[in-house]
Parts: sequence; structure tokens; C-alpha cells
Amino acid sequence: MHISKEKLDLEIISYHGWGFDSSFWKDWKSILPEGVLFKTADRGYFLDEKHPGFSGNSKHKALFLHSFGLHWCPEEQIEQATCIIIFNGFCDFHPQDEKERLESQKALKAMISDFEKDPREVLKKYWKKAFHPDKKKNIPKGKLDGELLLKDLKKLHTDSFDLQRIKNGKPIISLDGGSNKILSHNRGKKFTEITEGNAVYHFIKEAGHGLPVTHYEECWSFINAMIPIFQHDGNYRRKRHQPNSP
Repeated sequence: MHISKEKLDLEIISYHGWGFDSSFWKDWKSILPEGVLFKTADRGYFLDEKHPGFSGNSKHKALFLHSFGLHWCPEEQIEQATCIIIFNGFCDFHPQDEKERLESQKALKAMISDFEKDPREVLKKYWKKAFHPDKKKNIPKGKLDGELLLKDLKKLHTDSFDLQRIKNGKPIISLDGGSNKILSHNRGKKFTEITEGNAVYHFIKEAGHGLPVTHYEECWSFINAMIPIFQHDGNYRRKRHQPNSP
């Protein structure tokens, strides 16, 4: 898609989570209006690594960060972005409650052990859980980089996202799926509670971990309603939490 410099109103760079590739976002291209330059980063799990950057001529710069995508997005892009959209995000993969944390750690250790024996089988099970309660779609194809997948899987034990990185007043939207089979608890509200700027949390009860794929139209409708980027007035809606949040 060619967009001239005069028409480049919004630039989006999207980051997928663990076990996926840039095709995770392919359905978004069918609903985004003209004037939007949509770029998809790729971690390289399926040997198609891509690291796009923001151009200098976009009026608004947005990040779409799904799950672990928040953790491998470059820090400089988080600083450059004028708004950040987080889908089923987490600061720490394991919950804070001690009993639940131990159970989560045990499950992840078992998943790592199984991955070392049969990576494809683990991915198949993961995709099924990620898209629950919907059917799988936008599944990566081709050869995989088992070493990188395993490395990032192990990172879930220790990686922690510092909320101070987004405590700078820029608009933030955090969306969670209510039928998430990957995270033991939804963590997205935390991203909107710390920021000193405009923030909104939205909970889609019937969606799972893969809500940017299964509910992309609903996600975009909500995002566009909360951040009227195409009005060019710079006014964002004030901080709020949706009444249907848990």
C-alpha cells in the first residue's frame, strides 16, 4: 500500500506475542482507513525477522503491543510513540499471589521441558489455547527458530516490564480478553492506572488471548472511539475504566 507524505496521518507498528509472526496482524489491513501506514514487526520465530521503525513524516505514531510483544518492542519506539495500545499485556508473566505464582511457574517449566522434546506439538497446543474460545487462525507457517522460541519462553520466568517507561502522559489503551487461557489473570488494567495522562481499560468478555485476531474489528472500533486520531485536534478522552471491566 502506497501512502504519500501528505496523507500519512497515522503510523502504526505492531508487535506480536510469543509463538506468532507478523501474519498475526494481517486482518487489520482490511479495516484501517486511508492515511494509515501499518507496519508489522517480526521477532523471527519463523525465520522472517523484521524490525521496522517510525518514519519522520507521520502526524501520529502508535504502537500495537500484544502480550510478550510489549517486552521485545524497542524502548526508543515506546518513547517515540504518541499513543500505545496494549492487548492482553503483562508486566510479569507469573501472578503475584504466591500459590498461583508457584502453579504458573510449574506449568511454564513443564511447557519448556515439552518444547525441548517436541517444539511443534507445544506450539499446536499453545495456539489452540491462545485462540480459545474461537478457532485458530493466522497461524505461522514454515520453518521455526526453535532456539529463539525456547530462549523467549524461558524469559517469561524473569522478564519484567517497568511501568515507569509509560508513565509520561501519553494516551494508553489496554484491552483484555475475558476468556484468556494463557494468563491466569488479566493484568491490563495496571497499564492504565499508573500513567499520569489519558488512559482507558477495556474488557472484552467473550475474547481470549488472541483478541487482536479474533476481535480485531471490535478492538479497532473501540480504539478509534477513544482516540479520535483522524480529527487532528489533539484532544484525547480523559482517563476512565469501562463499566464492563472485571
